[in-house]
Amino acid sequence: MINIFSNLKKKIISKKIFNLKKTEDVRLIKTHKNNTQVLYFPQKKIYRKLNKNKKGKEKIHSENLGISWYCKRIKIKKKYLIKRYYKGKKISFIDLREVDGLKIKSWRPLSENYEFLLKFFKHYIKFYPKKRISHIHGDLTFDNIIFNKKKIIVIDWEFFKANKSLYGYDLVYLFLSAACLPYLNLRKLSNQDEIIFKKLWKLLINIKISNKLTDRPFSYFSKKIKSDFILKKSFRLSKRKFFPFITSNTHKKKIMKIINEIKNEK
Repeated sequence: MINIFSNLKKKIISKKIFNLKKTEDVRLIKTHKNNTQVLYFPQKKIYRKLNKNKKGKEKIHSENLGISWYCKRIKIKKKYLIKRYYKGKKISFIDLREVDGLKIKSWRPLSENYEFLLKFFKHYIKFYPKKRISHIHGDLTFDNIIFNKKKIIVIDWEFFKANKSLYGYDLVYLFLSAACLPYLNLRKLSNQDEIIFKKLWKLLINIKISNKLTDRPFSYFSKKIKSDFILKKSFRLSKRKFFPFITSNTHKKKIMKIINEIKNEK
C-alpha cells in the first residue's frame, strides 16, 4: 500500500467513503499536471479519479457527464464504465471499471496504426451525432481509446464541458495526432506514411467535415484550445496535454504541405 493514499484517506475524507481495508493494494498512476489524482485498485479492477479542489471536482463531474453522454451514443449502460460517482463538499471521485481491450501505442508510425484509425473512423460516423456543432472529447488520441473484439470505447472525458465544436473535431484531432506524435523525436514521415496520411485526410473531406478543420487544422486547434475556458485551464497547467503545441514547426510544415497537395488535386 502506498503512503500517499494513506494520507489522503485520513486528511481528505473518511475511511467509510473510500471503503478500504488497511491491506488493500492501491497504486498511484502518473498523469499530466491536472490536479487530479488517479488510483488503481488491481483486485477490484477499478481506476479512481479524485480531486478535492473546486476546479478539480468540476473535472470529475465533467467526466461523469461525458461518459453518460457517450454511453447513450454507443448504446451501452453507463454502469459498464462507471461503478460509482461521488460528489461531496470535501472531495469528488469517480470509479471507472477497467475495460478489457487493446490500447494502441500513439508513437507507432502511421503505417502500423492505419487499420485502427479506419476502425475508429467507422465508429465515429456511426455513433457521433451528425450535427454541425456538437460535444467534443477535447484531446482524443490513441491514449484515450480502447479497442476490444466487440466495441470501441473512448475514455477520459474530463473536457466534456468545453464549448461544443464542429462535427469531426475529435476525428480530425485523432488523425492529426497519429501523424504527429510518432515523429516528435526527429523521425520523419516515410513515403508510405505520406500516402496513408493522404488517404486518411481524403476520408475526412469525403464525409464533408468543415474545411475550417481540414484546411488549417493546427491553427484551428490552437485557437480553440487557447480560447476555450475549459481547455485553456488545462493548457496553462501543461502544454504537453495537447500535441499541437509540442509538434515541431518543421513537421507542421510537412503536414501542411501534404494537405495543400490534397487541396490542389480537387
